[in-house]
Amino acid sequence: MIKRGLVLAIALLSCASSAAAQVLTPPTGTTGLTPIEGSVTNVEPVRVPLGDAVTGSETRVTLQFQLQGCLDSLMPLITHYEVRGRRVNVYVTALNAHNEQSMVARCVAMPQVSEQVRIPGLFQRNQIRVVFMGQLPETRPE
Repeated sequence: MIKRGLVLAIALLSCASSAAAQVLTPPTGTTGLTPIEGSVTNVEPVRVPLGDAVTGSETRVTLQFQLQGCLDSLMPLITHYEVRGRRVNVYVTALNAHNEQSMVARCVAMPQVSEQVRIPGLFQRNQIRVVFMGQLPETRPE
């Protein structure tokens, strides 16, 4: 019952975050989902080709997550960004998929996973604010 409720919540978040609804299916052996926070490890402004002689720009933000079990996995991120002038807010939903085998597996260190979020435009680290699900956005002057 709880698992079905979590899957439904993920599906609803997917619909709300994207015009093209996507369905997230938990990996085989998943016993539960838990929201997790990550940290920003890199911000890289890059030029991307849009055509033969045309380039655009985007900022790639690398996020690192520590999983909660040796055999757990990270569900695909659900992200939404809002550009406000020279600043951008990135809202991230990251879910740790608990694997039933993680209960008995032992590991030296918990696994870490990195994911990238792409934002159109060029931004420096101090212009980007990342807010993870369950975290209250801090207010800061524009």
